[in-house]
Amino acid sequence: MARGKEKGQAMAEFALVMPILILLLFGMTFAAFYAFRSAATDWGVFITGVASGSYNTPATEHARENVLWPDLADRIHAGQSGPRQVRSLISIEDSRDWIFGIRLIEAQRAATHFRLWRFYPGPPPAGGIE
Repeated sequence: MARGKEKGQAMAEFALVMPILILLLFGMTFAAFYAFRSAATDWGVFITGVASGSYNTPATEHARENVLWPDLADRIHAGQSGPRQVRSLISIEDSRDWIFGIRLIEAQRAATHFRLWRFYPGPPPAGGIE
């Protein structure tokens, strides 16, 4: 068998396939980064909503401090909408220049509505709890 014609074929195939593999690798990395950032947003919304109404101490700022990105933490809002109910909202609409002149747009919206409860020690006071 003559192997003279096949000399360098592996290098040519490698050169053809390698850019595709690099693009796939970077794509998976950016998808993982976006998924992690999105999970941090959802975590911030959930924790802020629960903390705003279920504890007497304001734990909202503590939840905001634990979100890694300042643009996410600044947009987390929670407020009481009724007795033992909390509505937690987040809206992120950001666009910035990225590599090679690509305009990167990020838009996330999340909202939760919690019906809260808590335990009270002893019998209820006269006139009700709240």
